[in-house]
Amino acid sequence: MIEMNDSKIPVRYAKALFDIALEQDVLDSVYENMRLVLSVCSMKEVKHVLDNPVIPPVKRKEILVSLFPGALEPLTVKFIDLIFDNGRENYIIAASRDFIELTKRHRGITEVTLTTAIPVNDIIRGEIATMIKEGRNGKIEFIERVDSSIIGGFILRIDDSYVDASVKNKLNRFRKEFLLAGNAEE
Repeated sequence: MIEMNDSKIPVRYAKALFDIALEQDVLDSVYENMRLVLSVCSMKEVKHVLDNPVIPPVKRKEILVSLFPGALEPLTVKFIDLIFDNGRENYIIAASRDFIELTKRHRGITEVTLTTAIPVNDIIRGEIATMIKEGRNGKIEFIERVDSSIIGGFILRIDDSYVDASVKNKLNRFRKEFLLAGNAEE
């Protein structure tokens, strides 16, 4: 028996769900559902239940669906049923992530993640959004993270592009340069 490449499995499930959600005009609600499913399934406690081979798949599915009482679109519930019925529950996180990416691409949404040492104010947030919107069509989905370990500056991720202007990164570069310069003198 030939096994499908593991990386293709969640993509195919996500694409099928995306196509049906688009066809049934429920893309918005399924998108929000899949963001919720991704968030919940990424929690350590939920992962532990989903990965536990002692708990039968039917029970794992019941537990997962019970975490969203009445909150899920019927198509999302059918999707979860299909994944568990086919023994592919270990791909639910990846399939959710892939569905979200397909939807963002379809909608022209650019995901921007800004990581700073302290929370930014509305003026800075607005300036960054304006700068990013230049030359781009569609909406910006802005995600802010606070990470005091970067000391200062910022880390900006726009889709797959990455700019690290953090003080921590600059200090690390200086340290490497000094180490290289010190080794070169010997």
